[in-house]
Amino acid sequence: MSRRMAVAAVALTSVAALAPLSPAAYAGPSTEDAGRAARTAATTVRPEGALKQSTATPQQMADLDRRHREQRERIAAAQPRPAGGEVDAAERAKPVRQTEAGGEFSAQALLIRRNNANTRASQVSSTLGETAAANDGSSVFYTGNTYASYSTNDGSTWTGVGLPAGPADAPNACCDQDVVRAHNTDRIFSILLYTNAALNNGGVRIFVRDNPASAPLCTYYIDPGGAADDVLPDYPHIGVSANALYLTTQNQRAGSWIGSQIRRFNLAQMSACTTATTNTLTHVGSVGQRVFTPVEGAQNSTTMYFGAIESTTSFRIFSWAESSASVPQTVRTISASNFSNPDCRGGTGNFDFIERSTSWTAAGFRMRGALHGSRVTWYWHSAPTGGITQGHVRAASFRTSDLTLVEQPHIWNAGLCFGYPVLSGNVFGDLGISIAAGGAAGGGGAAAQGYVGVDDTPGDPIAFGTVILTASGTHNRTDGRYGDYFTVRTNAKCRQTWVGTNYALSGGNTTSAHVNARYVEFGSTLDSGCF
Repeated sequence: MSRRMAVAAVALTSVAALAPLSPAAYAGPSTEDAGRAARTAATTVRPEGALKQSTATPQQMADLDRRHREQRERIAAAQPRPAGGEVDAAERAKPVRQTEAGGEFSAQALLIRRNNANTRASQVSSTLGETAAANDGSSVFYTGNTYASYSTNDGSTWTGVGLPAGPADAPNACCDQDVVRAHNTDRIFSILLYTNAALNNGGVRIFVRDNPASAPLCTYYIDPGGAADDVLPDYPHIGVSANALYLTTQNQRAGSWIGSQIRRFNLAQMSACTTATTNTLTHVGSVGQRVFTPVEGAQNSTTMYFGAIESTTSFRIFSWAESSASVPQTVRTISASNFSNPDCRGGTGNFDFIERSTSWTAAGFRMRGALHGSRVTWYWHSAPTGGITQGHVRAASFRTSDLTLVEQPHIWNAGLCFGYPVLSGNVFGDLGISIAAGGAAGGGGAAAQGYVGVDDTPGDPIAFGTVILTASGTHNRTDGRYGDYFTVRTNAKCRQTWVGTNYALSGGNTTSAHVNARYVEFGSTLDSGCF
């Protein structure tokens, strides 16, 4: 079915065209949570005053982040394994192919308009890329794990942005940056995690800009521990819906996970740098550590969605309407995932890029979701299962009207591992994805490299066809890490298309000079005249 013909059925009127597309065994009866909707706590947050510039060197920031990640890994490794069984061997999606791209490139329905290297990454970055970007026309704000930068020419050249120091109880600018643009208020929001030296207290600073190349209009500082100075709000991420900004954190105290939080801020108030009303959801649950991130593609929606693995065969959905102070939760049955350590070794030296606990447990560090048309879809890591012999990405796609499971479009390839999926949607129901591929069971695969792809036929089962290489590499890190995330955001030039990031290590794995971080502008060939 063509994408334009599908618009009426998918995005504008009924969902009758979305009959279950996956095997009946997995699209049938599901369980719904019997508990009441979770209540949130209301408060306000005020803009900060003047800030002092950080004097930390890139090496000091990288050393702090190394200790911070070791703490995160220890906590993740201590969590219980999820309950549940194995997947039916017959339940498989179509394999995804990969190929190379140079300059402007189109294949099938995918058009890569720009694929530019961020030169700041190769000068001051940690070798854990963690790239994030959002654009405002030809201007781009782009962050890595330990640096921030902007471009005024679509990523052809980059200028570094200084990072301010934190407050006295968490003075160190650490890491975990993220970026999003709120198109409805014409603002760029970015975040940065701050910690103390002992990594037992911290906060998240939110920066508000009207232009990627400009100084912040204001900042807000979020401190979950308050005066007690005893909470580290780890793994922060941000997202937007039509009228709200969201910040997610997984909170630690004394080296243990104590719960995850979602904060919702009034978007207009944050954009105007005034006191902003805030609602906070705190989730502990009963199945161990779970990490939330806002779905992407919700810029025109008045509901934001969050997802979590409940067991190997069940998925919990949080649906937070902007008009509500409570958050309904729904649990649906899905096909099983294998939350164990896959073998994804490759590149020079034959090192694994999906090795550490945060990469393969059910906590959700590698889970990302997107709202697209009348669907919300999540992707996450799985070890081999159900006849798929490589580490791969599993998925579940739900109808937003009643959260019925529609299909499970897993991403896999018989010859290599897939991981680190990030995606966004548009009002047509299309999806854009950035993803890593490399390594192989038994070792000897390629190094992990970055790819992008699109699905622009929302009336058909979700399929990305061939993903295209955008970040070439030769090495994996020696410690089993690859980073935590890329981003895919709606392109401010043309909101049917996307700007994405990914990275690879090229020519080595020891210094920032080896970081090949990319800024990619891509979409469907159907929208070639739009961007």
